Amino acid sequence: MIINKLLNIRENPFWRTWNAFVRIKLAINRFLPSLFKDLQTDFVKLMEIIGIYDDKNNFTVTHSDNKCKTKYILPKIESNTDNKPVIFISACESQKITGGWKYNGGIKEFNYLVKLLRTKGYEAYIVTYDGKYEPWLIEHQSHISLAEFSHKLRTLSNVRCVTSWAAAKAFIKECPHLYFWDMEVATSDKRQFRLLANLYRQKIRNSAGITRTIQAWHINNFQHPCILLPNLLDHHFWLPIESKRKPYHVGYMDEGSHTQEYIQCIKNITQENHLNIEFQLLKGDEQSILQTMQSCEVFLTMNIGKDALWGESGPLTPLEAMATGCIPIAFDILGPREIIQSGFNGFIVPRYRPDLMAEALVNIYKKPDELKRLSTNALNMMSSYHTFEARWSAVKEFLHLE
Repeated sequence: MIINKLLNIRENPFWRTWNAFVRIKLAINRFLPSLFKDLQTDFVKLMEIIGIYDDKNNFTVTHSDNKCKTKYILPKIESNTDNKPVIFISACESQKITGGWKYNGGIKEFNYLVKLLRTKGYEAYIVTYDGKYEPWLIEHQSHISLAEFSHKLRTLSNVRCVTSWAAAKAFIKECPHLYFWDMEVATSDKRQFRLLANLYRQKIRNSAGITRTIQAWHINNFQHPCILLPNLLDHHFWLPIESKRKPYHVGYMDEGSHTQEYIQCIKNITQENHLNIEFQLLKGDEQSILQTMQSCEVFLTMNIGKDALWGESGPLTPLEAMATGCIPIAFDILGPREIIQSGFNGFIVPRYRPDLMAEALVNIYKKPDELKRLSTNALNMMSSYHTFEARWSAVKEFLHLE
């Protein structure tokens, strides 16, 4: 068994670094625990053979009347019945990169998580370097500075520290342990893998992925349990108002240099099919986006992804569209493909194919009752699965709250 460990050491996922000295260090750090684990396994088997051990997780040996017996010890679970943990959430890297960014989906998710925790009776904060943030959301939750966070840590014994950004060095340095909620595997896989690997060895108690793909990536690379915690969405704001809806009103966002070319292509095809559609650019703060989205019947997700392989884009905007009764049409990239069942609550089309996006749009308006059917399915899905209450069980599991 030990020889096999030596022969297969290069297969270890933590090997992925260009620095030779770091590779040697990581290899040694990973090999030694495995060696001791193998020795422990052999010892346990011996104990089982002679009959004094039959539980592989928790045991102790006691003696009574000169007879050896086993006594079971349950794993120690931190109780929060009388002493609820205080939760701190941050992406603060430094004094310059404070973690209070504007128009950032991850920061919006942090605010939603704090709001959900507070509605459930937990004390929770977002930590930025100076306690400040860029105003752009409908609601900004409680923020504290890094200095205030450090002070609270000295007075609290039961805390949870949460981040989704392995490069949040200023915050992570202060954390006694960490709960990692990954929202972008393209960054974790390419830019922050070494940082994340070190955190798994040193501080991470539990991890969660915002999609099934991210969840599987963590399990595969770090051989560590990872739960699914999809996007949070504040359904108190993101809801349909039918009086605002405008017929043949289609929304989109500027997602890069390709956007106008793609929109023009879609316009041409819809005009060829005798559809008089108004294409509306959504921009501005959250309140402006919400009001415009509520006026649309269809939303075109023009994001083609941040990565050539993953094609990754957060699914938050298509979720927001569905929450307002607006039908999403998106490219087949990580994020939207996990929330849109094509033909049921929206449409998924191959990347770089605005012509197929136009075809789906024409189908929605040409087929009788298709608009109503898709919108109803989207709203039903949102009300049953994407509410704060529906997410609460996953949040509790992730943060070890109960």
